[in-house]
Amino acid sequence: MIVALLRVRIHIPGARSLKDRRAVVRKAVDRVRARFNVSVAEVGDVERWQIATLAAVMVTNNHALATEVLDKITSAIASSVAGEAMITGRETLFETYSDTEPVGEADGLQEKFADGDEEA
Repeated sequence: MIVALLRVRIHIPGARSLKDRRAVVRKAVDRVRARFNVSVAEVGDVERWQIATLAAVMVTNNHALATEVLDKITSAIASSVAGEAMITGRETLFETYSDTEPVGEADGLQEKFADGDEEA
């Protein structure tokens, strides 16, 4: 299993308010959600008018596919904000797990929710 993470930082020079900024970010997030089977969200710089950080995550079993999709997501973000913003940074991270390897503290989560009495 491969968990692929993309973090993109965009600069929105024309944003004069958080409302202007949110309109640009929403356009980029909506385009990614509509075109790709990934999770995407704004993850940083939420109070700065002219900077936004977006992240997209996907799970797959094919590294080449993950790389290709993350590249296409970057292009989709760039085209959705063209004329209003520009990508100033891009980072990717690939975590690989074997089929039998425990993921993080999965056992702890099973113990915590084993009773079923706790509310989420």
